[in-house]
Amino acid sequence: MVTRRALMRCAVALPASLLLPGAGASPAGVQLDFHSAFLMNMHHFLYNLGVHPELLEKTGWTATPTADEMATLRGAVAWYHDNYAKLDLLFDEQMTAIKTALSVADTRRDASGLALPPQLASTLNSVAPIYARCLWAQHDASNRQWIAEAKRLDERYGAEVQEGIARFLQTPFPSTPIRIDIVVETGKRQGGYTDTQTVIPGGRPSYQGLAALEMTYHEISHIASMAKLEDMIDARLKATHRSPDSDLWHAVQFYTVGAVVKAALKRHDNIDYEPYADKGALFKGYWSPFVPIIASEWQPYMNGKQTFEQAVVRMVDRLPAA
Repeated sequence: MVTRRALMRCAVALPASLLLPGAGASPAGVQLDFHSAFLMNMHHFLYNLGVHPELLEKTGWTATPTADEMATLRGAVAWYHDNYAKLDLLFDEQMTAIKTALSVADTRRDASGLALPPQLASTLNSVAPIYARCLWAQHDASNRQWIAEAKRLDERYGAEVQEGIARFLQTPFPSTPIRIDIVVETGKRQGGYTDTQTVIPGGRPSYQGLAALEMTYHEISHIASMAKLEDMIDARLKATHRSPDSDLWHAVQFYTVGAVVKAALKRHDNIDYEPYADKGALFKGYWSPFVPIIASEWQPYMNGKQTFEQAVVRMVDRLPAA
């Protein structure tokens, strides 16, 4: 079963004035294994249309589908709508199994023999030649452009970003390569998602440019880096009889990764980067109470003024009682 430390939900923001002090760089550890895979992209393309059927008629095709091809596409979209649109890509075990089954060679276009539900395999195979002729070149080019930029950013800043995240969250990144599938759109409201591998919607403007660096590391930090923080927050919530459903862990994660990336860009190239969450102005409403808590308790820890354990205890203790 997927745990919270493997999740990517919604982004949060903190005031830009909460900045991270300097941090030394270290050799890059985790290996980022990027993919632009035909079957994975086609599946997410159809899932997105299943969630938003009206987008089919607005698709910008590379080559216009024939009337018969459009009929096939409409049938596939309707089938995805009826069978998968209400299932979450991350939380539903069936959708996780499908993603795992589709994690094959990037160039493979035949969904047969992949431990998929028979009707899904048949649907994918019926759409594959249409997707290949009418849209894949465009999607693949978009994905590859995103991957090239992400690799360029990682080569320059990745070692320092990894070191900072691992140091502040006190958990190293996995030593084994992490598969990162780039698709144009996931169809998931929150965008990217991660269990033991990551899927990122490179076609979304909010994930492009410098944000590619931050969101790559935000996503992969869900795999293991959040373990200590989540466990300590959960234990303190239980010990103080507070609600176990607090999103404090996720707010801290967004702030930490965003601050580390912001500091690395500023230090290396004097770039004033606005983190993903700040740009989206998402730390409002339900999550707004976390802003002063992180500013007064977590930021001092990042500044070396108190310990990790002290910061967690003090943050949790400032949350309202259940």
